[in-house]
Amino acid sequence: MREAAPDAPRRAFLWIGIALLLALAAGGGLVYLRTRPAGSPSAMDAAAQAATALRGQKAASLKVSFFDQTGVDVTGDLTVTAGGTAHGTLTDAGGGKADYLASGEDTAVRGDEAWWARRDAARVGALKGLWVRPEALAFPIEAAALEPDSLAGMIDWVRNDGASAPDVTSVAGQPVVGLRRDGWTFLFTRAAPHRLLWFGGATQERAPIAPLQPGNAFTYQSSDMAPPTPPYVSVLVNPPPGDAKATPFPGDTVAEDKTAVKRPKFDVVVNASTCRTATCTWSVTVTNKGNASGEASVIASVSPGMPQTEVRSLGIVQPGASATTATMSFPNPAPTNQDVSADYRAEVFSKELHGSNLKVMRRLQEDGIVVGRSELLSGLDPSQMPTALLALDGMRKAARFDPDKAVQAMENAVTYRALPEVGELVRSGRLENPEILYTKLPNLIFEYDTGAPGTPVHEKLGSRRQLQIAAGMLRQDPAARVALDGVEVLDGKKYRADVLVHAPGKPPSAIQAKSVSSDSVAANVRSALAELQKSAPPNSARVVWLHLEAPAGYPHAAGRDYFDAVFDDVGSDLCKKADEVVVVNQAGLQRWTKQQLPGCG
Repeated sequence: MREAAPDAPRRAFLWIGIALLLALAAGGGLVYLRTRPAGSPSAMDAAAQAATALRGQKAASLKVSFFDQTGVDVTGDLTVTAGGTAHGTLTDAGGGKADYLASGEDTAVRGDEAWWARRDAARVGALKGLWVRPEALAFPIEAAALEPDSLAGMIDWVRNDGASAPDVTSVAGQPVVGLRRDGWTFLFTRAAPHRLLWFGGATQERAPIAPLQPGNAFTYQSSDMAPPTPPYVSVLVNPPPGDAKATPFPGDTVAEDKTAVKRPKFDVVVNASTCRTATCTWSVTVTNKGNASGEASVIASVSPGMPQTEVRSLGIVQPGASATTATMSFPNPAPTNQDVSADYRAEVFSKELHGSNLKVMRRLQEDGIVVGRSELLSGLDPSQMPTALLALDGMRKAARFDPDKAVQAMENAVTYRALPEVGELVRSGRLENPEILYTKLPNLIFEYDTGAPGTPVHEKLGSRRQLQIAAGMLRQDPAARVALDGVEVLDGKKYRADVLVHAPGKPPSAIQAKSVSSDSVAANVRSALAELQKSAPPNSARVVWLHLEAPAGYPHAAGRDYFDAVFDDVGSDLCKKADEVVVVNQAGLQRWTKQQLPGCG
């Protein structure tokens, strides 16, 4: 009897498979099978192994970014233990850093000046550098949601009803496999032993990380400028840390809401009555309602009647004490037998509160801005007061200037946590067009990704990243000057860029910035290139600046390899129309010189 050929069984299975496929096709149920890349594990298997590993970990090391379109972008480099305690560093986009400790409901931070300027601008000097128990949550994600067992539970959630994410091949420079469910993506190392490498999505109801509920002491901003969009998180998971012990709370913490500031606080009363004589008289009484003495000088003017300010020194006024200026006079501006409404303007200048900005305050008052009438601005910490005064001073030059709108714009900068970047721009004296803050500060949300499919806006909206980029350029080069929505006129033609940078001995840099909140990175690059080609000054170095936001998903944590592939897809246009590309994402700031762009090397 003859032996069967070794491959006979394989032929039998092959014909059976083909027969089955034909039968399915005939019945209208043709199935397309997609094989994974050679050596690529099943995402479900990788997820299961990653979840098991997490349940055995004593701690997790994470880089957690939280993004809210209306003005919050904070990243925590955290170690979270299995017991739910956390310690690490919190960093605000645009400046501001704090050491962080959390355990259950107990939280403590030790923040720098910029950190507190965004959160408690009235008490910066009293809080910076100290361990503080904050009044509101320092970080909008509770530590318990990030402990190893909670991360394992999230993986179980995505495995339960998730689908493969075959389009994602790498994140943070590492090959991955992934799963998606309800807008959330979880990525696992392709190499064994498999571990969770990155996850992210919108913090909505029934999501793995839900939004904080009312009563949890974290207030989400709202803005009439911004369509409602949920906050997003992007979490890069590092290899398991070594023996991570819970960090004990320092014994010398202070409570934010109980920390008193020691400084003078001046109340102003105008002593004036209806004037029926040729000369009108008035005076000002100042009372120190603070807890420290201070030197007080009254800046006084009347509109109409006494348009030029006068300064009347009252000397040092002790807490609880009052002082009154000598009588001031001015010609009655009312025509005979007619009434005229007069605005008596008076505020206190004190070097303890306002530094050396007496001349600035006089200019502001003569243009109708009395900072002392704004409870929010007059209550700023002395370290932040120069920012408000100098920004208002710059806004005076704006077209169709309205003093009340300028004050509202500056209050907006305080409310939306933008004092640090505004301060860097105006206090440097190197913002070439400070009047533009009049239109920028009312619009301090983060810019929308207008190139993303389904974006809720279809025009440029927001200015926060633009301000941060400009402030960053000033930090990078102490001799540089910047212009927001900068304009240059050459041969009678106007050229523009989001940020124009002028530095000694260099051609101007024209920066076209794009906030990317989707995977439409290439579309945003092409849009920036088109704008640079159309509007950038011909003698400028043309820069495409991409800021990847957490809503972009895994590109927010992508490494250089991802962007190299995107730039290859854009093609030679990138080399022809740009001199540099800058990408800012969770990995930090990455640059591509012209020689590193496709087709240029």
